[in-house]
Amino acid sequence: MPDINIFGINVIEVSFRWLHAFMVAGWLLFDFLVYWLHFDVKNPAVPLEARLERAKIMHGIDRIVAYIFILTLPVGIILCYLTDNAPFSSTWLTWKHVLYAVIVIDGLCLIPISGTAVRNLKAIKDGAENVDELNHEIKHHMNIAMPAVFVVWALVIAISVLTLLNLKQPEDQEYFFRDASVVTTVEQDRS
Repeated sequence: MPDINIFGINVIEVSFRWLHAFMVAGWLLFDFLVYWLHFDVKNPAVPLEARLERAKIMHGIDRIVAYIFILTLPVGIILCYLTDNAPFSSTWLTWKHVLYAVIVIDGLCLIPISGTAVRNLKAIKDGAENVDELNHEIKHHMNIAMPAVFVVWALVIAISVLTLLNLKQPEDQEYFFRDASVVTTVEQDRS
């Protein structure tokens, strides 16, 4: 891959760093939007049309979130390649990928929930006789999902902190948040 340097900054590498960061930030932002919308969707006191509209928006945002968290991995792997850090070459990168795997599994369990809300609300709109049961199912599934949502948020924040604590400058690969001489001394003591 060609090096495009402007003022000593590798534009491709920095672009992938920012893309990766914006994907994670977008992921969290969209997740917060879904969380905010779910309160109206599960509340039977809110007018049906408003609930259905919010459920459709929620479901659409969930799809965007799914694409973002699927695409975050290849962008991160490309970033590893650009910074000469193999994906499992260090403890922190290994932990980052393990936590990401947990998030993906957790996220895959969450995706059907907004679809269930849309389906049930459409059935209510079409005149289903078991309205109370359908409303209960929406509320029940969304309440069960909340701990999983909080786990995703906590793990994304943990990954972000891990990344920040191990962030290196692109040019000379010195750590931002710790003194490289301390790391070198510790590594020499282990030898």
